[in-house]
Amino acid sequence: MTTATKKGLQRYYEYRDRIAGLIQSIQESPEPNPVLIKFFTLVNEQDKRVIDCVENGKPLLSSWYGSAPEIYSAMDIEYFCPVDNILAHQPFTNDLEGMDAANIPQDMCGLIKLGAYGVEAGIVPVPTAIIAMLEPCDAQSAIHEAWKNAEGWRDVPIFALDPAYGVGTKDYAYFAGELRRMIAFLEDHVGRKLDWNRLREVIEVTNQQYAAWGEYNELRRAVPCPHNSFVGGKLGWVITQHMKAGLPGAVEIFKMLAFDAEQKVKAKQGPMPKEKIRVLWADLIPTWSDAFGGMLEQEWGANIVMDFQSYAAQYDPIDTSTEESMLLGLAKRNMAEVPMIRQARGKVDVMIEDITRIAKDYKCDCVIFPGHVGHKDQSASIGFLKEACRELKLPLLALTVDNFDPRYTPMDVLKRQVGEFFDAHGLGK
Repeated sequence: MTTATKKGLQRYYEYRDRIAGLIQSIQESPEPNPVLIKFFTLVNEQDKRVIDCVENGKPLLSSWYGSAPEIYSAMDIEYFCPVDNILAHQPFTNDLEGMDAANIPQDMCGLIKLGAYGVEAGIVPVPTAIIAMLEPCDAQSAIHEAWKNAEGWRDVPIFALDPAYGVGTKDYAYFAGELRRMIAFLEDHVGRKLDWNRLREVIEVTNQQYAAWGEYNELRRAVPCPHNSFVGGKLGWVITQHMKAGLPGAVEIFKMLAFDAEQKVKAKQGPMPKEKIRVLWADLIPTWSDAFGGMLEQEWGANIVMDFQSYAAQYDPIDTSTEESMLLGLAKRNMAEVPMIRQARGKVDVMIEDITRIAKDYKCDCVIFPGHVGHKDQSASIGFLKEACRELKLPLLALTVDNFDPRYTPMDVLKRQVGEFFDAHGLGK
């Protein structure tokens, strides 16, 4: 076992034990939250499977969101995203300071910087193989180049999925071909064969999963919104993109969440005494979302009722009747439905269409565009966004933040900017 692997495994022991402690704390609280207990139990089991792979020499895949994780499950390959746990455990580590000391350009996205730092510092395990991405931004290619040159990772086989630009039948067919190439790569380098019947079973579960998530999101349209800012997306993103696909427990989490929301909608009950402002957050959920959402609620009675990461209404069920229909469905899901890839790849029309639909469906009073430093592609579209918001007669606040580094724009600065914006437009009065 290499030094880098030992260091990565040590960090995973910490993740495992910290989450186990969190689960116990929730269970012992006066009002245990069954959704969070179920969710963190699945997270804990995921970390244990990664540890088992490293300890016992089993295949372990490094992957990213938007890379058809259903295929990995059908091939019985465990996988992890090298950045996921680093971000999830950010408040309990000194990783941000370690990132600052690393030889990484400071003007890059915090996620990319943390991902490059994590591999270079050896706090993630060395995988058997890597599935890389060439979308939705150039930084994705940069992080994989950094990984390829890191100690212990140089000789790891790597395959990069190449997406088409459009969202038509030919584009999905092309990406389905890329998925076939990925399957062949995994069979060659990981030594596991794809069982198409097992893939069918996994997809049928993830179809249920996305449907249940969509049902929950429908309940968030209610006035007042039944749950706090970002609820649903924080759980759904991990379950659908960074966890073993096809787990029955994942469907149950969304159903439990929807049931609780339904009861609150019937009782006309929200998470705050009076909901005054309904906000659309036009991007992914930041790592500092709890602090930001809590501030909105306490200071202004504002709730982020929908965001791009939580927006699951666009997911279509995949036809599992044939091998080709499954690959085409997975191609569409991962090219045109997964958050950020959906809004950032291709034409600006998709982002504008999503904002327009969400604003109307969720009765939003305003739009906050965080202007994440790593999403220069979306920031280049700010003119289109302003025009869309003018047509919707919705106030727009454009910020400049790093979704993955809370120091970039401190919370007191955000509080002042948001307060001035709400006051200028008479929101919440």
